Amino acid sequence: MKFSCLKVNLERALGAAERFTGKNVTLPVLANVLMEIDGSSLVVRATNLEHAVEIRVPGDARALGMVSVPARVVSSLVQATREDKVHLEAKQGNLIVASQSRQSRVNGVNAEEFPLIPKVKNTVSFLAPAGVLAHALSRVLPAVSSSDFKPELGGVFLQADQKNLICAATDTFRLAEETLPLVKGPSGKAEAIVPQRVCQEMTRILPEYGEEEVKLSFGENQMTVEAGSARITSRLIEGVFPDYRAIIPSQFARSVFLPKEEFLASIRSSSIFSSKLQDVALAFSRGSMEIASVNTEVGEYRTTMEAEYTGADGTVSFNYRYLMDGIQALEEDELFLGCGEAASPALLRNKSHASFLYVVMPIRLT
Repeated sequence: MKFSCLKVNLERALGAAERFTGKNVTLPVLANVLMEIDGSSLVVRATNLEHAVEIRVPGDARALGMVSVPARVVSSLVQATREDKVHLEAKQGNLIVASQSRQSRVNGVNAEEFPLIPKVKNTVSFLAPAGVLAHALSRVLPAVSSSDFKPELGGVFLQADQKNLICAATDTFRLAEETLPLVKGPSGKAEAIVPQRVCQEMTRILPEYGEEEVKLSFGENQMTVEAGSARITSRLIEGVFPDYRAIIPSQFARSVFLPKEEFLASIRSSSIFSSKLQDVALAFSRGSMEIASVNTEVGEYRTTMEAEYTGADGTVSFNYRYLMDGIQALEEDELFLGCGEAASPALLRNKSHASFLYVVMPIRLT
């Protein structure tokens, strides 16, 4: 194998591949990348047996072959290279990495030991704008559950019809949902729970493709994501995602329009004085809203915001972290906050654009 390419392209591919490697005492090859010439490109592969990535690097291929080397070592080596161009050569199972002034040898292992990345069969596919999908996923990911108690909540629920894709996540304390238009819808039913880690990688890899199309294909237990030179293969999360739409409130005892940045700053300040429950109280009255927090050991914080408010006077408490996650996901200068009674879910959304919504449960202090 002999191959030359721009450092920036190889560095990007290796950086992404390294994140897909795994640590396994009985299968140490999972810490490696497989580098193989295919046509005029170098294909970089990595897998942890749950998820896998393949990235094509354009360049000048002068000899076929493949090599398997530790991902961290070769990635760090290329990153440290100062020249713009990198030369790779496989010799006796090892990898020679050279530039104009440097040469290194990275010890490899038998490339035949590298696991095969499975082909996903019987798929239903659809096309979405890459950058828009990455942005949508970044907005709902904070609501993914970190608990292993309900595995079906450990990922993002994707549901596609002929026109739109819905991305949803919940940890039972809050719910985030984003709807985006598709370039091309699926031919049949297309829905799956995609692991959190894969969604996180999509938010890293897809933005560079901007308005280009990304193809998502769902099989029985696996999926693929194809965009430009990158291809991700992953197992899907088994189970049934909860029918969450019934809990999205449509009527509110209290509703208010607020300037986003001022509201966010006030919540951030109040968090300094929150109790161990991480609570912050919102007290609604005609034309204003008070934000308060009390910690017997630290002190207390209160501030009042002018607000377009309708509804009955009252106070509702929330986890400040959950509130901040929802506020930060909004994009307009003004937001809408609708609250029910003390035990009812509240809704956050942009003032005028409703493609994204965020539902959060209040804290019951008594």
